[in-house]
Amino acid sequence: MRKYARLAVVVLLALAGAGAISLFSLYRASRHVPVFYERALAVQPEAQKAAGQKFEQEALSLHNQVRQPGRWEARFTQDEINGWLAADLPVKFPQALPKGASDPRMALSAGQVQLAVRYERGATKTVVSLSGQVQLTQEPNELAVRIDGVRAGALPLPLAEFRDEIAERAAKAGVPIRWTEAEGVPVALVRLPLDPREFGGRRLVVEELRLTEGELFVAGRTELPPDAPQPAPGEPVDSGEPIRAAAPEPETRQR
Repeated sequence: MRKYARLAVVVLLALAGAGAISLFSLYRASRHVPVFYERALAVQPEAQKAAGQKFEQEALSLHNQVRQPGRWEARFTQDEINGWLAADLPVKFPQALPKGASDPRMALSAGQVQLAVRYERGATKTVVSLSGQVQLTQEPNELAVRIDGVRAGALPLPLAEFRDEIAERAAKAGVPIRWTEAEGVPVALVRLPLDPREFGGRRLVVEELRLTEGELFVAGRTELPPDAPQPAPGEPVDSGEPIRAAAPEPETRQR
C-alpha cells in the first residue's frame, strides 16, 4: 500500500512540476513582443511628432487632390503612420481604441501589413498582434484583408471569437465589414467610406493600393457627376475651400 502511495506522490509531483513549467512557458509566451513593435516603440517622441506632422500634411494634400477631377496619388511611409499613431491619435481620437488597448504601431512589407497594440486589463498584460495581406478586390473601392494570424504575445488567438466585435466597431466608425474565407483563412472585405455626397457629388475610385517595404502607395481618380458641366481644358474646377494644414508652432529658444 505504501508503495502505491509513494508512486502516487511521485506522479502528482511530476504533474505539478510539468504544470508549473507549462504555466511558466505560457506566461513567457504571452509576454513576447514582436521585433517590429519593439523598434517602433523605441523611436524618440520628437521624431514621432515630426513624422506625424508629415503624415497629416500628406493626408491633407491627398484630401485636396481628390476634390479635383482627374487622377491623384499619395505615398505614406510606415514611420509617418506610426508617428501619427504615437503623437496624434491619443490626443485627437482618444476613444478610437478599445478599452485596455494602447500604443498601436504597424509595419509594412511587400503586400503585407503587421499591426500590434499593448493590451492591459486586470491581470492580463500582453501585446496583441495581427499579420495579414491587403489588396483591392474586383468590386469598386473594396479591400480584401486576409488575416494570416492573431496573437497575444506568441500565443495564437482564435479570430472567430472576435469577428462580430470587429465588424461592430468598424460599423460604428462608418467602415462596413463583411467576412468570408479563402482556403480556410478568414478574409475581411472592407468597403472604403467614399460617399460622393461628401465630395460634392464627385465619385472617387481607388485604382491602386500597393504595400512595399515600409511604404503605402494609393492612387485613383475623381469623376464629375454625369450631369455636371465639363470644364474646358486647363480650367480649374470649383471644389470648395481646400483644407489647409495648421501653421507650425513657433520655436522657443532658450537664452
